[in-house]
Amino acid sequence: MGVYVPVMQLGRQLSGRGIPADVYVLEDLYLEHIKQKVPVYKKAFHQNFAVAKKGAELARDISSCLDSVKLQQLFEVWSREGRTRLITATGFWLPIIEQYQRYIGSTRLEVDCLHLDAVHSPSYLVYEDIGVSYKHIWFYDPASKGMSYRIAISDEAPIPLRMREERYITHGGGWGIGTYPSAVQELLLAGKRLNGLAYYQEDIKPHEQIQYYMNDPQWSPWIKDEHGRMQFPPLARIEPGRAPAYRNQHPYPPLFDVIRHSAAIISKPGGYSLMESLAAATPFVFLEPFGRHEAANAAFWIKQGFGIWYEDWKAQGYSMDTLISLHENLMRARNQSIDYGGILDAAQNNPEIR
Repeated sequence: MGVYVPVMQLGRQLSGRGIPADVYVLEDLYLEHIKQKVPVYKKAFHQNFAVAKKGAELARDISSCLDSVKLQQLFEVWSREGRTRLITATGFWLPIIEQYQRYIGSTRLEVDCLHLDAVHSPSYLVYEDIGVSYKHIWFYDPASKGMSYRIAISDEAPIPLRMREERYITHGGGWGIGTYPSAVQELLLAGKRLNGLAYYQEDIKPHEQIQYYMNDPQWSPWIKDEHGRMQFPPLARIEPGRAPAYRNQHPYPPLFDVIRHSAAIISKPGGYSLMESLAAATPFVFLEPFGRHEAANAAFWIKQGFGIWYEDWKAQGYSMDTLISLHENLMRARNQSIDYGGILDAAQNNPEIR
């Protein structure tokens, strides 16, 4: 989800500018028996954060998981359409891109590798030797004094924090992993009101201080809508005694509206979650990171004055003044980063890139 959603947004922005763009999901190229295991892994990671962290540490080459027939069909389509400009937000696409380069021969591919984390994510570390000839676009650069790039989520201006209800959104990223359930219990005991994202029916534990939301459990990134288009995950507000009414919208995922109205995001420091924090000017309260790359994300965001570790915020008595300060820093920073708009666009917007 931390890759799928921003790439979907980028694809729609390119199409809106008259630039033909199609989004491809990696899982669509898996051998079918491996693809069918993805929901099983997702639930295992959701139920046990230690298992999820171990999975990140064991990231490896996925070539043996790919269906050679599906790859051949993909390359035939791309070759016939003359596809030579590719954008990936995960290193797991790099061996596929290399195979396609060999398939088309001498025509050189232009490839942008998007880094949505402050350091190399596990997928890029697996393929360090492959990606050297491609352009690498860093959205959060710890060596810099500010932001680099962003993918725009909405044209709407952020809601001033003082005008928002003092209610915090808690979640575990796209797969619902992390220590957020224990943070939820502490926050409820402290009398805080929450917007909670549920991932499975058993996650919903009715409480007067928490409003639950849930993505459609029937949705997956590789299932298209009735018009044959890929879509954002449909979201429902969970009402006791009522069947969930899942809805979707075109410009951005409906969950972003909840983030825009929340006083803070309380979650693990995923790369795309940082992007949502900036776009909504919603302060980030960081829970335990999922690997070294997410620890770097939190360190970078805190250095910029956009976030705080949960334990530090808790020690301050869950200070609203702290959140207001972080919000004001985010508001000032929103005009300092460049919208990434696709291959060659970065070079056009930044004279230092050649």
